[in-house]
Amino acid sequence: MIDRPTYGYLLQQQLGERLGFLGLADSAVYKTIERLEADGWVEEVGLSVVASGARSRRVLYRATPQGIETFKEWMAQPCDRATLRDELQAKLAVSTPDDLPQMMAMAEAQAQACLVELAQMQRPRLTVAGTPDVPWSVAARMMADDFQARWLEGLVDWLNAICEVMEERLERSSANG
Repeated sequence: MIDRPTYGYLLQQQLGERLGFLGLADSAVYKTIERLEADGWVEEVGLSVVASGARSRRVLYRATPQGIETFKEWMAQPCDRATLRDELQAKLAVSTPDDLPQMMAMAEAQAQACLVELAQMQRPRLTVAGTPDVPWSVAARMMADDFQARWLEGLVDWLNAICEVMEERLERSSANG
């Protein structure tokens, strides 16, 4: 929520830090600001002069009272269970036995990529997030990071399990001839 005037590039950076797990394109921020402005939830409030850089003037935006109220209503709504949309899952659903070697290679590559990502993460300890001296913004980020790590671990577990199944099927088919 834009609770004080800010500009698009700063919002883009903040969203990248807080919502990096969504994989949003940089242009998504500007398109969203345009939509929020058209809906009357965000308004342009002036220009910010920047001392250096390619752009010396940046448009400042802030949430309107209607935008703040809509944001509060959205925050109070219960969340739906996440819908899983995974390309590998879709490919598995339409694959044939002839596709098993490629499916297995894709699953193994995806598991390896998840393991690399997990190794690069700084895994938060949720017990620390619950302590009173940790600011809420830090605790909330720790919880989101913990979710990401647990999701990756679950994905690796599933990928390893399906690789075992596909390997067994490939071994049986090659033994049968």
